[in-house]
Amino acid sequence: MYRAMRKRQIKWTVIVFILLAGILYLGKIPYDEILRTEVHTRHMQLMKTASMLRQEKLLDVVQDARRLALNSGVKSYIETPTADHRNKMQRALINTSNVYGRYDQIRYIDLQGMEQVRVDYADDGAYAVADTILQSKADSTYVTEGLALDEDQVYFSPIDLNRENGTLERPLKPVIRLVQKVTDSDGEPQGLLVLNYAAGEFLNQFRALFPDLDQPMLLNNEGYWLLNAQADKTWGWLLGQPQQTLGAERPALWKKMQTTPGQTMELDGDLFSYQRFDAVNVATNGLSSYADERKLIRGISTSAKWFMLVQTRSPQWHVGAAYLRPWFRVFVVGLFLMAAMLVYFVIASREQRRVSRAAQRGQLADFKDLYENAPIGYVTVSASGLITNVNHMLLAYLGYQREELLNDCYFMDLVDDESRAGLEGLMHSLGAGEHEQYRLEMRCKHGERLTVLCSVSSRLSTSSMLTVGRCSVQDISQQVSLERSLERLAYSDSLTGLANRRHFDELASRELKRLQREGGPLTALALDVDRFKAVNDRYGHAAGDKVLKSLARHGEKLLRGTDILARFGGEEFTVLLPGATQEQGRNKAEALRQALAEAPVTLQAGEVIHYTVSIGVATLARPEETQLPALLKRADEALYQAKRSGRNRVCVAEPEC
Repeated sequence: MYRAMRKRQIKWTVIVFILLAGILYLGKIPYDEILRTEVHTRHMQLMKTASMLRQEKLLDVVQDARRLALNSGVKSYIETPTADHRNKMQRALINTSNVYGRYDQIRYIDLQGMEQVRVDYADDGAYAVADTILQSKADSTYVTEGLALDEDQVYFSPIDLNRENGTLERPLKPVIRLVQKVTDSDGEPQGLLVLNYAAGEFLNQFRALFPDLDQPMLLNNEGYWLLNAQADKTWGWLLGQPQQTLGAERPALWKKMQTTPGQTMELDGDLFSYQRFDAVNVATNGLSSYADERKLIRGISTSAKWFMLVQTRSPQWHVGAAYLRPWFRVFVVGLFLMAAMLVYFVIASREQRRVSRAAQRGQLADFKDLYENAPIGYVTVSASGLITNVNHMLLAYLGYQREELLNDCYFMDLVDDESRAGLEGLMHSLGAGEHEQYRLEMRCKHGERLTVLCSVSSRLSTSSMLTVGRCSVQDISQQVSLERSLERLAYSDSLTGLANRRHFDELASRELKRLQREGGPLTALALDVDRFKAVNDRYGHAAGDKVLKSLARHGEKLLRGTDILARFGGEEFTVLLPGATQEQGRNKAEALRQALAEAPVTLQAGEVIHYTVSIGVATLARPEETQLPALLKRADEALYQAKRSGRNRVCVAEPEC
C-alpha cells in the first residue's frame, strides 16, 4: 500500500511537474507576445512623435523662406541690383541667420547658377563671405531643380553632407537645402534663395526622443544610414563605403521594408519597427490640418524618401520580464520541490491572480500615462458635460490648473459663444456614440482665444445612455493662421491690398447676378496712371509703388462701400459701380481724376510727385453675367481714347469722347 502510494505520489508528482512545466512554457509565449506588443507600441508612438517633429521643422523652414523672399532688403536687390541694395540683402540674410540659428548657409544665386550673396553661420554669429570665395553652383542638382520651380513652389533637396569646393566639410555637416525662386515686381524670375538647413539639429532631437533601451535609426531610400548609434556606418555613399547599407547587413529586413511600409519584424530575437515617409510630405501623420503643402513644395526624387527604423535588442526588451527575476526562479523551484498537486494548484491559482492584478495596474498606469502626457489635449466629460478629467497638454493650452476645472466646470464654459452650436453638435455625437470632428474657439484663462480641432468618442451603457465622453483637443491656431494668410494671398494684390483680378471676377459675378434679379445698370471704369514708366525711370520703382498705393488709398475713400476697386496689374486699375448710370459713372470718374491730380506723393528725400490718371467709362443698362468681358473691353477702349486725347481726362464709351 505504501509502495502504491509512493507510486501514485511519484506518478502525480511527475504529472504535476509536466503540467507545471507545460503551463509555464505556454504562459511564456503570450507573455513574450505582450512584451513585444508593448515594445512595438512604444516604437510606433515615438516614431509618430518624431514624424511630427520633422513636419514642424520642415514647415518652419518653408515659412522662413517665404518671409525671406518677401523681405524688403531682398526685394530691393531683386528690383535694382546695386551695391547699396546688395548690402541690404546681405543684412537681411545675416539677420535671418542670426534670428533662427538653424541655417549653416543662406545664399542668393542668380539664374546662371553663380552665388551673388552668401552668408555663413559660425559660433559667434552669421557673416557675409568675401566675394572672392563665391562659387558657381550651376551644376548642382538643387540649382537645376530650383530653376525648374513653378510659381509659389519651393524645393527640398535630399539630406546629405555639405561640400565646399567639391570637398566634404569637416566636421561633417548634415544639410537639407531649401530652394525658393524669387521674382521681380513684374513676376519675372531673377534668382534663387537657397537655405542650408542644419539637419544635425533634427537628427540629434530625433535620437533624444528614444529611451536608452531603443536604438533609433534613419536611412535613405537606398538603405544608407543617415543616423546610427555606430557613427562609422553613416553616410556610406558619401564616404566611399558602399557596403555600409542595411541591405548588406540585414537583407531580409531591408526587403520587407521595401515592400511592406509601416510594419514590425523580429530577427534573431531583436525587435524592429519601421516607417517610411516622404521627406516633404507634411500633410500626413497627424498634421493634415496644416493645409495642402504639396502645392507649395516641389515633389522630389525617391532618394529624398526616408525610413525610420527602431531596434530593440533581445536583452533590452526582455529586461523587464518577470521570469528573469530572482524571486520568480525561487518560486518555480519551490513549486517543483513541494510536489503536492493540491498545494501547487492553490498557490498557482493565487499567483496567477496576483500577476493578473499587477498587469492590470501596470496597464492602467500605462493608459494614464498615455492620457496625461499625450502630445494633444484630452478632456473627459460626464453625460451632463461636467469636466471630470483633463490632461497636461489641455491645461497648457488653456492656462488653467487642474483643480480649477475638475468637477466644477462644464465643457460649455470653455467654449466661445460663436462655437456653442459646434459644441452642441459634438455633445450630440457623444450621446449617439458617433465619432465626429468640429472646429471650436476655446477661451483661455487669461482671455485669449484658441482655435482647436475636437474629436470625440464615448462609452454608452447597456441602455445606450452616455456614461463617459472623451474628447481630443488639438491646437490648430497655426493652421488657421496659415489658411487665412493663403486666402489673403489668393484674393488681394500684395502691393496695394486691393482685390486682384481673381477676386474682382468673383465679386463682379456676384453683383451681376444681383442686378439681374433686382434690375439696375452697371458701370465700369478703366483707370491707368499717365506716364507711369517715366515716374519709375526718374524716381525708382519704390517711388512708383508709393504712387500706386496712394492711388488705391484715395480711390477707396472716394468710392462707395458697394463699389469694387481692383488692381489688374502694373498701373492698371478697374472700378465697378453697381447701380450707377452712365452719367453717374462719368461724374464719379471725373471726381476721381480730379482728386488724384490734387493728391501728390511726397518722397522721403522731400521730392514731390504729381501724377494724373486717364479713365474710360462704359455702362450696361441691363447687365448680364456674360457681358462683363465686353463691358471691360469697352471701358479699356474708352481709356485708350482718353490717352490719345491728351491724358488726364475721362472718356465715355460712345461714338464721340
